[in-house]
Amino acid sequence: MEIVQSILTNNPCYKAGKKIEVHGIMLHSVGCNQPSAEVFIKEWNKHTDLKKCVHAFIDGVTGKVYQTLPWEHRGWHCGGAGNNTHISVEMCEPSGIRYNGGAAFNCLDRSEALAVVKRTYDAAVELFALLCRQYQLDPLKDGVIISHKEGHARGIASGHEDPSHLWNGLQSGYTMDGFRHDVALAIHKCEETVRANDVVRTVPSANESKSCRMNISEEGVRLIMRFEGCRLSAYQCAAGIWTIGYGHTRGVKPGDELPSQEAARDLLFQDLKEYTGYVNTYIERKVIGFPVSQNQFDALTSFCYNRGSGRLRELVTDKDAAAVAEAMLSFIVINGEINEGLRRRREAERELFLR
Repeated sequence: MEIVQSILTNNPCYKAGKKIEVHGIMLHSVGCNQPSAEVFIKEWNKHTDLKKCVHAFIDGVTGKVYQTLPWEHRGWHCGGAGNNTHISVEMCEPSGIRYNGGAAFNCLDRSEALAVVKRTYDAAVELFALLCRQYQLDPLKDGVIISHKEGHARGIASGHEDPSHLWNGLQSGYTMDGFRHDVALAIHKCEETVRANDVVRTVPSANESKSCRMNISEEGVRLIMRFEGCRLSAYQCAAGIWTIGYGHTRGVKPGDELPSQEAARDLLFQDLKEYTGYVNTYIERKVIGFPVSQNQFDALTSFCYNRGSGRLRELVTDKDAAAVAEAMLSFIVINGEINEGLRRRREAERELFLR
């Protein structure tokens, strides 16, 4: 991620010079078919009575972040009390959309538009992760990361639909819940990297010597989180196993509690080390007999996390990729009955596996 300093020193908001104590970050999209951040910067950096100013724009063509206000400067971005508490970030929008009233629009080239949306989404995840670390914010805590639309629902912002109207209108699959989880995952990965870089290793471990080992991607983690859900109190799953957090089962007993979603995430990432290990071992031992893409690795890890390493071996043994994809749909039975939750999960894993 590249952050370009482009402070709007001529904007009346900057000149007002008011500060905030940062309690969160609000995500916006610009509401017009303009992918260039520099267009907004040029227009907004004037000695006028302009009554709007945000902290950053994300360019739709390059993914660059243009910081337009100091982060702790009070912005004029949401038309409500959110100006007093939240940093604001605007994502630029694709050139090929045409608004036809309110938040409704037509799209001339969906694939090009989705590329712009992905570019701004990915940059926003990185930026929000950086800001959450800088201001010690928990991205999954209620009210910390919100959209303009969610701000309106809370009574702290004006009645806008962004950015959900854009994501939904293009059927991108992006949601604010997914965005918050992606920011949390980016923070966790950054912290893991920092911890790893603090350790001096003189002899490579057995795992490090296996340079071809794969790891689950953010998309794979999101899939697991979506289907597992997060519960901070111990419960019995459909199979009768005591479970907590995002599907954690080892050592769980009735009455167990987790203090936060962050603790649940930590358990999930610890568990994923084990389950990605099973998939990698089956690759190395040729139990999986075909080259494995990242999407296939993610799907198989989700399957293994849900059904265990024994079922994973059963799924992949003596099968090519196409046969594995078809066989996934047969693992949907619990206690002799088809489970609809498992059916939906297998379908999602298969879709990812075949992508």
